[in-house]
Amino acid sequence: MFKKRREREQAELAELLRHPDRAVRAKAAADAAGSADVPWALRELAQAVAREPYAESFSETVADGFAAALRRDPAIRERTERIFAEHLDDPEGLVRAWTELVAGIGGPPAVRDVGQDMADDMRERIVRLRGQGWTAEGIAGLGRPGDFARDLAFDIAVILAALVVRRNEPLPADEAQRARSGILAALAEALAHPTGGAERGDILVDLTQQPEEGSWTDRARLGLLFDEALALCGDEDADRRKLGVETLSDLLLFHGVFRPGPVGETLAGLASEPLDAVSLSELLHAYDVLHMGAPLDDPPLRLFLDGLRHQDARVRAAAAEGLNPMAEGSALEAETVTALAGLLEHDTDDKVRAAAARALAGLDCAGESEARAAADALVRAADSPVAEVRALSLRAALERGTPEERGTPDAFDRLLRELESPDVHWAFLTQYTVVAENAEVRLPAGVRPRLVERLERLEASGWAERWDGEEDYPDAEDRAEILATLLEHVRGS
Repeated sequence: MFKKRREREQAELAELLRHPDRAVRAKAAADAAGSADVPWALRELAQAVAREPYAESFSETVADGFAAALRRDPAIRERTERIFAEHLDDPEGLVRAWTELVAGIGGPPAVRDVGQDMADDMRERIVRLRGQGWTAEGIAGLGRPGDFARDLAFDIAVILAALVVRRNEPLPADEAQRARSGILAALAEALAHPTGGAERGDILVDLTQQPEEGSWTDRARLGLLFDEALALCGDEDADRRKLGVETLSDLLLFHGVFRPGPVGETLAGLASEPLDAVSLSELLHAYDVLHMGAPLDDPPLRLFLDGLRHQDARVRAAAAEGLNPMAEGSALEAETVTALAGLLEHDTDDKVRAAAARALAGLDCAGESEARAAADALVRAADSPVAEVRALSLRAALERGTPEERGTPDAFDRLLRELESPDVHWAFLTQYTVVAENAEVRLPAGVRPRLVERLERLEASGWAERWDGEEDYPDAEDRAEILATLLEHVRGS
């Protein structure tokens, strides 16, 4: 009787593990993990993880139950911990060893051919594992098995490894062909529109942005997109190369670093040939994202410095943005600060001046004289007609001086004057929030009530809702949050 009852319960759980609702699957996995028949639970859960359709994140999915089940068998738990500890410097080996373990308990066949995308993905996850306390000796330093910290580190490792394997599976051939055909059709449609035009931009954004609902196929589809973008960048036809640069830039913007080696080689090749203004600005944006995510050993600083002198404002703005943090600590740091300061003072384009100000404010200069020069350039821009520049200038003025006496004499007066406007630019609120959260900057007692009064007046007047829609960020909801955060901080300071 008990055997039949157990078999019935197992059959019900096995069916629920295939339920279309992710929460139902996760609940069934948690129940299965507590089964008295541990080998059955491991087998069913290993198979459930291998077919889990939601792969944006594996937390709160069947992978949670799988990790819990692995912890219940002391021998398998010990082997699992040893696999992670021994492969923290070997992402390919970790994939092979992990999938061999999973195959041995009833999961899919082990992965033998670890592709570069899977290896890169696992390498990124290993960084997080180290942050969770994993070392070559394992996680014994986090307590005994059963202690919360140790079990958490174990579960995260299992979930991340399972996620990497699942989301790097190749698409079935017919599905891959359909996906590639759709990509090529969209690129052909984009090619028919002018470079840098709105129609072309909209098509590329729709093609390259993150899908609203994550799926295990997303990374495979991303690989196909990068394949086509890199191929276009190397095409003999100049128009197709332009489209390739735009597509690659958008992919990096929306997805971050992917295939850094091939992307870096492609960008270097493009940088060596003459480019129109749109393509050059997209190239600079792409280099910026690449260097932020996978710092280059020899970043093309000269390309960016030359871009500051380009006749097209889009190129100058992109070059200014990319020099932060690319120029930090480099032999060209002083030249960079001087060039950005000149751009801030003399350029006639508002977006370029704002980009130069952001770069100067963001640079963490290695040299004291360079840091001073960057701050001085910002302070001199106090009367700029560009609101964002004035906001950054105000921040620099408020942060000046010693810890005992921060701010130039008129800094807080400037802040209060700006906040008098019912349509004050949101940058003044965000930049002062940065200053306010710095424990070394003290708000003078006489300023606080006036500052609160102005912020409350903005709140009561509906300032947040007066979003003009011209900028993607911040929208009305974001503006309301910016104002509420600053008000809370000032009231409580």
